[in-house]
Amino acid sequence: MPKASAVSVMIVDDQQSMRGICKYILGQLGFKDIIEAKSGRDALTKLEKTSVDLIISDWNMDDVDGLTLLKVVRRHPRTKDTPFIMATGRSDKEQVKEAIECGVNNYIIKPFDAGTMRRRIEAVIGALS
Repeated sequence: MPKASAVSVMIVDDQQSMRGICKYILGQLGFKDIIEAKSGRDALTKLEKTSVDLIISDWNMDDVDGLTLLKVVRRHPRTKDTPFIMATGRSDKEQVKEAIECGVNNYIIKPFDAGTMRRRIEAVIGALS
């Protein structure tokens, strides 16, 4: 059982308000090591310098979107196994299927609450202590 405070999480979203909400919820769940990225490109730059245990990324972003970020993360030897949760405001079945084919670990529909976030995270990294 991973201890939330020992898990590093990267939040990728082009909306500062969404990053703030996500960071707040993660804090409620006990996460302390939280890195914010304002775009897919920003996330890739930060991932070159640091490694994380979990990525939670918005799908729809200008610059580099969440699906492109996922594809790049899965191709890189150092990040290919990093758990990746895609967040989106749409529950389009084709979109979900495409993300699964690209190696997403889980999917969360916005808006979400702490309980939903916890369940999605636990589904990919195990029960939190």
